[in-house]
Amino acid sequence: MLSVKDAFRRAVTWAASRPAHLLLTASDERLAAEPARHFARAWLDVMAVSLVWGVVLANVWGVAWKVFHDYEPLIMPAVATAALMLLWPFRRAAVAVAETAGGGSPAGRAVVAGVVVLTLTLALARLRGDTQRWEPQWAVRLWWLIPEYKLYRVLLLMPLWGGWAMLIATRFCRPAPDAEPQVAAMAAGCPPLAAAGCMAVPLVPSMVYFHYLGAGSQVLIPAATIAAAVLGGAALCRRAGGLRRSSLLAANMLTQLAFLLAYLAGR
Repeated sequence: MLSVKDAFRRAVTWAASRPAHLLLTASDERLAAEPARHFARAWLDVMAVSLVWGVVLANVWGVAWKVFHDYEPLIMPAVATAALMLLWPFRRAAVAVAETAGGGSPAGRAVVAGVVVLTLTLALARLRGDTQRWEPQWAVRLWWLIPEYKLYRVLLLMPLWGGWAMLIATRFCRPAPDAEPQVAAMAAGCPPLAAAGCMAVPLVPSMVYFHYLGAGSQVLIPAATIAAAVLGGAALCRRAGGLRRSSLLAANMLTQLAFLLAYLAGR
């Protein structure tokens, strides 16, 4: 019988070897060592891992909030959440944005990286609990699915929209001739119906979570995010010379930023 420690170690090892986790965080050498066939159904894994990261971000924010006792603006929770995102799950995504948009110039890449870090941190710092806004009784009763503090809803959905951006990019862009075999396998294994259907995973909660903002913002926020994912992903792929890991990761990060900014504008 496995001990708790061994079971935990095995669980961590299994999670770290998931295709989506490797696409997001692994080094190029580590990714290249994986058989491409393991990524044929990575589209499903991407959405599952994105959901997990949304839960993690919400909990990190909550812990930082309790530790630092911030009031609006919530600077320290925003810094802690942005630091986690940029140092772990989405570090390579931020680097991909800098490399793709900054071109071959080190100075250009540094400027783009600085803009990404600053935009993410300041936007997160603009989030508020908004507990004073009225909500129907059914939403209050479902507090375990619909957090009372509205900012947690944003944190839960951000990675899901970013994950979906990676899937929809495979439908609008062809793999580059020198694209990673794992990325090509993911694109080939993600049918149009799967990419379109997975949009419901972040879209339906977005419509429910932001109903308190009114019909205009309720539609505007996901609409702007979808546009950013489709148009931005296609532009990034074109700039990168085709679909490759860097363009997928860059689309992920930029879509998350677009969703966050759309929420702040619609709020």
